[in-house]
Amino acid sequence: MRRFAPLILLILLLTGCGRSTDERLLQQAEKHAAQQAETHRQTARQQQEVAESSRRLVEADAKARQEMASMQNGLREDQAEVGRQRDQLETERRELASQRYRDPIIASAIVNVGLVLAALLPLLVCVYVLWFVVRTRDADEAVTEMLVEEIVSEKPRILPPVVPLPALVQESVVDCRAETAGTD
Repeated sequence: MRRFAPLILLILLLTGCGRSTDERLLQQAEKHAAQQAETHRQTARQQQEVAESSRRLVEADAKARQEMASMQNGLREDQAEVGRQRDQLETERRELASQRYRDPIIASAIVNVGLVLAALLPLLVCVYVLWFVVRTRDADEAVTEMLVEEIVSEKPRILPPVVPLPALVQESVVDCRAETAGTD
């Protein structure tokens, strides 16, 4: 209705009642038109300011949303890192608990094995001594038998050949053999 007010006034003025009132009406119509034009300009300027403020508000809102999204991404990354560190800490805790359980068992086993070896060592020394004695006895018997054969044989392989003894010594050897044969 306000838009049509100047037009209605203009029509009334043109059709008006008289000249004096016409001039006055005309002045009032012009004044009213000027006021309305000023009001339109102020409204347009306010609309531009509102549009500019709205644009800045939308930009600020978009920027705030981007910052919030980046902070949420940072928060997620931090939470993921905390989760990884918690998992690593839990793994280390389990390893330590397992080690605390295992270490006394291993230490006890080592002590027991040491005691068994300490108990078996004298027995092993005795077995070695007996084995050495038996082995050397067999070797001594073999060496003794070989030396006896070598001494008794007419053609010795290891000892130098027997040089014939002078006759006196040979007769005493024969007598010794006869005496030994007679006693058997």
